[in-house]
Order: sequence, then C-alpha cells, then structure tokens
Amino acid sequence: MIKNIVFDFGNVIMNYNPDEILNHYELNRQEHDLLRKTIFESKEWSEIDAGKIDEKQATNIFINRVPDNLKKKVNQIMETWPENIDFYEPVFNYIEQLRKDGYRIYGLSNIGMKFANFVKDSEMGNYFDGYVFSAQEKLMKPDRRIYEKLLARYMLKSEESLYIDDLKANTNAAKKLGMQVFTFKIDKLGELQDYIASH
Repeated sequence: MIKNIVFDFGNVIMNYNPDEILNHYELNRQEHDLLRKTIFESKEWSEIDAGKIDEKQATNIFINRVPDNLKKKVNQIMETWPENIDFYEPVFNYIEQLRKDGYRIYGLSNIGMKFANFVKDSEMGNYFDGYVFSAQEKLMKPDRRIYEKLLARYMLKSEESLYIDDLKANTNAAKKLGMQVFTFKIDKLGELQDYIASH
C-alpha cells in the first residue's frame, strides 16, 4: 500500500525547457541560441546540479564566455530563471488532493540549490513534507545512495513509497531499492491517478 509519494521536479511538477525559459528575456535568435549553449547546455550546468560548483561560480564562468553586450543578460538569467519556469498546475492540484487523502509528499531532484530554495521558499514548499536535492547531497540520480538518503532521512519504507520521474533510468534505480515507480509525462497524469487509486 502506498503511503509516501516522491516527485522529481523537472518535467514532473514543472516544464523544464531552456528555450521556453529564454523566451522570457529580450534576445534575438542568435543571442538566444548562444545563451542556451553557454548556460543550459554547458558542463557547468550539470556541475551545479551535482554540487561541484554553485550558481555564483557558474555565473562568473558564463560571463567570461560571452561578448560584452551579453554579460548583463547572463547575470539577469542566472538570477531570475526560476521565476520563468512554467509549473504544472494540474499536478499541484493533484498533490493538494493527495495530501488531503493522507499521503506524505516528498521531492527528490537533480537540481541546483538556487532553484531548490526557490521552490522551498515559495508557496509550493507547503506541498512537500521533505526533500532531497542533488546539489546539497553531492549525489546525482540514478546513484542508489541518493534514494537511500531520502528513505533514511524520513524513515520511509521503500515498499510503501512511490517514486515518480520522467526518466526511465531514474525510476529503474528506485525500483531496484524496492520502491514502486511511475515514469511520468504530463499527458500521463490520468494514468498516474489511476495507478495511485488502485495501490
């Protein structure tokens, strides 16, 4: 029986799409493409999630890689991008219902601390009973140790916990630890609801 429901963030509770994030800034096509490659497709972006560098260090690296006219824009994007993410309202409405039904809700995400803190400090933070973030733990999914941290920290039984992620490699890793899993895309919300209702 499921008692705990653990959500990944990117493409589960929100639409993580660098192009759509960059559309919020005044950029021509060339600038848009350059900043997508420089920031979101860089190795440093993954290193932020892994906790190897922080956002401030990464910002300085990115600023040094762009022409002078884009340096301020890099700074602006790195400061404000979490505000320009589209969150999936139907998913949050469903989480609210799950909480009312007595489920415990957790977040487990490969994410940097700027975005993690943005979620925790916003109204969305009220939806969760706890979190494990890769940057804080310096561990990345699908490393089994990050799932074990979540289970141990909140004293969760793996067989009573459902893990929801958009990437099969991540749900497979959770499954190996005895967790129930669901590989999610937003158009599968109805399937997820049916799965939880029947377990």
